[in-house]
Amino acid sequence: MTSAIYKTPLSGPVEITKAGISTDEHAYEPHRSPDKAIHQYSSAHYPVWAAEIPESAHLFRPGAFGENLFTDELDERKLCIGDKVAIGEVVLEVSEPRSPCYKLNHRFQVKNMANRTQTLLRCGWLYRVLEPGHVNAGDMIRLLERPSPEWTVARIMYYMFLEKGNIDMMKEIVALPALGEEIRRTFRKRLDKGMAEDSNGRMYGDETVNFDTWKEYCIAEKRRETGKITTFVLEAVEEMKEDDVVPVEPGSHVRVKLGGKLVRAYSVVGGTSKRFELGIALEPESRGGSKYMHEQTQPGDVLTFGRITASFPLAKDADKHIIIAGGIGITAFLAALKHLRTTQQIYELHFAVADEVPFKQHIAVLGANAKIYKKSQGQRLNLTDVFARADTNTHIYCCGPQRLQDAVASTAKEYGVPDSSVRFEQFTVTTSGDPFTAELKRSGKTVEVGPTQTLLDALREVGMDIDSSCEVGNCGTCRVEVCGGRVEHKGTGLLEEEKAEAMLSCVSRGIGRIINEETGSCSRFNEIDFRVSTQPSMYSYIQTLLCSRKSGPTTQTPCQCILKLAPRRHIQ
Repeated sequence: MTSAIYKTPLSGPVEITKAGISTDEHAYEPHRSPDKAIHQYSSAHYPVWAAEIPESAHLFRPGAFGENLFTDELDERKLCIGDKVAIGEVVLEVSEPRSPCYKLNHRFQVKNMANRTQTLLRCGWLYRVLEPGHVNAGDMIRLLERPSPEWTVARIMYYMFLEKGNIDMMKEIVALPALGEEIRRTFRKRLDKGMAEDSNGRMYGDETVNFDTWKEYCIAEKRRETGKITTFVLEAVEEMKEDDVVPVEPGSHVRVKLGGKLVRAYSVVGGTSKRFELGIALEPESRGGSKYMHEQTQPGDVLTFGRITASFPLAKDADKHIIIAGGIGITAFLAALKHLRTTQQIYELHFAVADEVPFKQHIAVLGANAKIYKKSQGQRLNLTDVFARADTNTHIYCCGPQRLQDAVASTAKEYGVPDSSVRFEQFTVTTSGDPFTAELKRSGKTVEVGPTQTLLDALREVGMDIDSSCEVGNCGTCRVEVCGGRVEHKGTGLLEEEKAEAMLSCVSRGIGRIINEETGSCSRFNEIDFRVSTQPSMYSYIQTLLCSRKSGPTTQTPCQCILKLAPRRHIQ
């Protein structure tokens, strides 16, 4: 799904034309009109949104609604339709409230976000440009004229989105000279037809774009597998269509929101998209995920999960599959093993455990194809024997502690097994180490990363909002560019050839001093002081932040961070 809602801060002077900011992009071209030239939003809404929807709190920051201008002291209840305001040499006129669409649901990962936005009258507002020119940070702003003081933007929203059948009010609204033509046509159609339009398409989209990225699941069962491993059985809260209930594919994982920015990915043991199982080990150095699931959840609790995605599939062209697992690493393969058994393929499982064997019922049905090695009984997994039974069309898969993965990689090289025939899935990684310094190349800032801290944590502390998902080095989401210095690479999210110029900020560590390119988005924007009196003669001071989606090499943010700009992003 394509959207231009992701905005990039611009430094002044910024040119404002009759069409708005020249570099501003629109994925939906009908929105490019003189009545919708500039979008403004109240940044005072963001902390309120974050408190109301804590699982998406990290997404609520200035610019998130796609606004070109924001302020924390002006909102929909303080501006009126037809208000003329001057910012420097530019004169703007308030034309209409924004009509939120289904893309906000995907943007904020909340299935009814568009509906919430309009119901709570927090949509923002649009301007037409009466006099073009340039705007600079620090320009004065003044209210020139207020022809309709009784018609605030919020009041228009109320009759637009809530009380849709008030004929007397609609007649007054369509008579407002400065009202945008699109919203005027909407009210006229209501008057002509005697009924309101169906807005479900705008708020939720059709079946091809319905929000299904995140769904709520209830913990139906929570049972101990071993002293450290627990199985969680999850059931979809909402009823699902029969066609939407699909079996879990081999090598699938799912992401779960555990509050705020805490999102973790876990291998799916088996089941369907309606009812599935996870196996989670309580890690001694848990950064919040496994500890939260083990200690703070109970049967009946509802959690939010993403799509079940096959990220570690079996090789379709292999004649034989050898699976090597250690401890909780077995969860990456249980669905695959069931598939191999059902389809009667040639496979072996070599499973190393300390003492207790988790998921016995899943492994028992494999019969002679599975071999278990208990460290407590002196049983040792001999990788030389395992690799000796591999032929040229055997694929080898491994998930387990780093020592096991290193040993598998070393033995594969010894036997000349090509990298394309050996695959690793990492479920945990040690992120601590010697402290190091990261220099941010363009801004010249330095970030000190402590021995128990990750570069990802350190960058977030200084305001860089770096995307991340698994935070154990598998997905590659938190990748940052490296311009100089030595890196101790961890995780599997980068190809070997990529490691010369990038690192995974969630797990990899610098050695001594490294130089990073700032590629994330910055969450610390200029504060905007926008005080507008109801009296046209009053003046106030504004520090403006103008935003647009812009294709170009770099642009400087107010907090001196340089952001690489990209074409329109896709909402996932």
